[in-house]
Amino acid sequence: MKKVLLSLSLMLSFCAFAQDNVNFNIGEREFSYNPDTLKFYESSITLSPDEIQALFSDYQIVLISKFDKERKYHIKNSLFGTKKILLLNDDTRTFHNFFIYPTSSRSEFKEFKNGEIKSLITVYGKKNVRLKHAGGDEFEIVVK
Repeated sequence: MKKVLLSLSLMLSFCAFAQDNVNFNIGEREFSYNPDTLKFYESSITLSPDEIQALFSDYQIVLISKFDKERKYHIKNSLFGTKKILLLNDDTRTFHNFFIYPTSSRSEFKEFKNGEIKSLITVYGKKNVRLKHAGGDEFEIVVK
């Protein structure tokens, strides 16, 4: 009975994984992105930050583990400049129902037509950006 329940739970978790992922192509390669884990995959294998950097060369990668105890990450940006950031989760934490605020900071990826990659962020000037949950939990990119 335990084996049946274990296999059933594994099958359901795999189905949930497959449904949550959003697929996209870059060139001949097919990738997927999971908005709940903020991770990228190719053939169900998690991509490394270096592999992701090669795909999104215009973006600065910021790992969730680099946020401090108060869940803040500090960057520099000029008053009229823009900075493109890609948040990556290198932890076991999930980000279900988290969204980027302000909404104007949500970036769009030109190759990506279905859904959104919520990890892509554009920082405008000295405006802070938050990855925020309706329950009050948030991570903040503080611009200096």
